[in-house]
Amino acid sequence: MKVIAADIYDVDLHRWKPPIILRLITDEGIYGLGEFPLAYGTGRQAAIAMTKEMVEHFVIGADPMQIEAMWHTLFRRTFWGQGGGPVVYGGMSTIDEALWDIKGKALGRPIYDLLGGKVRDSIHVYANGWYSGEWAPGNNRAPATIQEFGEFAAEVVALGYDGLKFNPFFAPRGEKRPAHERMLEPWRADLGYARVKAVRDAVGPDVAIMVECHGWFGPASAIEMGRRLVDLDPYFYEEPVDAMNVACMKKVADNVPLKIAAGERLYTRYGFREYIEQQAIDILQPDIGMAGGITEVKKIAAYAETYDLYIQPHNCHGPIATAAAAQIDACTTNFLVQEMVPFRESITYELVNEPLDTRIKDSAMPVPEGPGLGVTLNEELVARCPRIHIGE
Repeated sequence: MKVIAADIYDVDLHRWKPPIILRLITDEGIYGLGEFPLAYGTGRQAAIAMTKEMVEHFVIGADPMQIEAMWHTLFRRTFWGQGGGPVVYGGMSTIDEALWDIKGKALGRPIYDLLGGKVRDSIHVYANGWYSGEWAPGNNRAPATIQEFGEFAAEVVALGYDGLKFNPFFAPRGEKRPAHERMLEPWRADLGYARVKAVRDAVGPDVAIMVECHGWFGPASAIEMGRRLVDLDPYFYEEPVDAMNVACMKKVADNVPLKIAAGERLYTRYGFREYIEQQAIDILQPDIGMAGGITEVKKIAAYAETYDLYIQPHNCHGPIATAAAAQIDACTTNFLVQEMVPFRESITYELVNEPLDTRIKDSAMPVPEGPGLGVTLNEELVARCPRIHIGE
């Protein structure tokens, strides 16, 4: 078997982080899917160009079953792979997902069976996106007042979720405030605390609240805010400082009595190594579409387990990314919980015919049973998207 062609779809059908999808096609008519997470922020066009270049130079003509060899080739022969960054590693990850999908389909087994077999029958999930205007059931509503943060959170719990995440530190909508800096301003600290308290009061003590910081703060402010939040019992404190300096994160971890989570902007086992060895974070959050794909995230999880650390894969993308995360979640013993953004317009999830995102009940997502990733492309929808075709 060999890869003879590829399609790259620039999905532009909805406004909330529309994905970039790769389809690799073999000479036996089997195709595999991958999703590139650089669908938000800056870098979308670079992601498309990198995927195209990698596929043209290394993937067309290759044996899709030799996944480890392809990962090694992309890491060494791209030159930039041995240093990387989101564009290089995102391209590698997207190709890796598609190759695993092909292999699973060729063998008639889910990917998790090829990685050792599942260790759970359902996947515990929590809800993100409920506070940022992505909530399609409410006509893209977003809470405006402190009281509404509590009201929205209660709605999430009423839908069956026992955990929710949000960033409480952004300025009130419509207000022209200075951009956030490393020193947390008193008004922002007070507002953030009040929002978390409103959510805790609304959902009660048994619902997990994850506090997201997006790496906005310096260590002094992160420590001060983390200590202040302790009485509200957050489940974890995410990216209190940016992840580029292990010592800064370790300083926060040593001085805040909360579980520290980070990793969506770390890449490969090399980027996670110091965090694991110094135990600077408690919960690793590799993005499977950015950190090196299924091949690499399985290795990151295994190394983390030698330090009794957990993984919680980052995921705020499309249904192919969800399917890839589910394969790792199903077969990883130190998996903790899966991030989901389940409230967007239905077209977000309808890009595949078997979306897991719409099958969540009581904070549990089923383990997919189909071969490979367990999802197939909705041909009618992707036919409406710009496409780059490579090969035959």
